[in-house]
Amino acid sequence: MYKSFFGLKENPFNVNPDPRFLFLTKQIEEALSGLMYGIQTRKGFITLTGEVGTGKTTLVNRLLDWLHLRRTQNCIPVQFKNELQPIIRLYFGGI
Repeated sequence: MYKSFFGLKENPFNVNPDPRFLFLTKQIEEALSGLMYGIQTRKGFITLTGEVGTGKTTLVNRLLDWLHLRRTQNCIPVQFKNELQPIIRLYFGGI
């Protein structure tokens, strides 16, 4: 509906946010730079928090695209705090 009405080439709304359409405000650029810096300097755990609908998922998807282009490994995105402990156990060979 939106695609034909507005003459768009791609569907503007998807289930997963598309990082190609991330609007880089000053705050978003600062958050992205902070995440990239934390990864490049191997700071360990990095957290990104914010209100619902502020673009956290889109920002993380952009970050993952950047990591993929750099062929970076060992980045484990965790969306909920109850996911962290099982991932750490699995990563270090625990049950």
